[in-house]
Amino acid sequence: MESIDVVQLLSRWLHILSAVAAGGGALFMKFALHPATETLPDGARGELRDAIRARWSKVVHGAVAVLLATGFYNFFLNIRTYDLPKIYHPIFGVKFLLALAVFFLGIVLVGRSELAKRMRADAGKWLTLLAALLALLILASSTLRLLPHPAKKATATTPAAVATP
Repeated sequence: MESIDVVQLLSRWLHILSAVAAGGGALFMKFALHPATETLPDGARGELRDAIRARWSKVVHGAVAVLLATGFYNFFLNIRTYDLPKIYHPIFGVKFLLALAVFFLGIVLVGRSELAKRMRADAGKWLTLLAALLALLILASSTLRLLPHPAKKATATTPAAVATP
């Protein structure tokens, strides 16, 4: 029985957990919270949104940091471990650009800058774009996961091929 690489398992788990937290939160805001707050009086709506933004920003910033760290780790592990098809890198490039756009929107929508305030004034539009980008990002991720990932063959320079005494 093969042993489990605990670091790889932890990285994958943290990556998925962070994506679920940030992406799920964004979808909740788009389809439930934003429409519900539109029915509140202006003062109550602003107070509620400010209270949520202050708390949610910590989750968004943490999730983005974890997603970047674990994403780079997983990417370089895949390159080192598997003989990936040529289409892998272009799809990964699209996925990475989509992730950067999602990170930007997520961070700006919880930010305190003037740009953030202006974008939150039209939050419905930006949350719709964020939801669409998330859907495309999940499509790219799923496509990458389904591509063939045969293990690289051991060569004289890889540790698996070096004879141990």
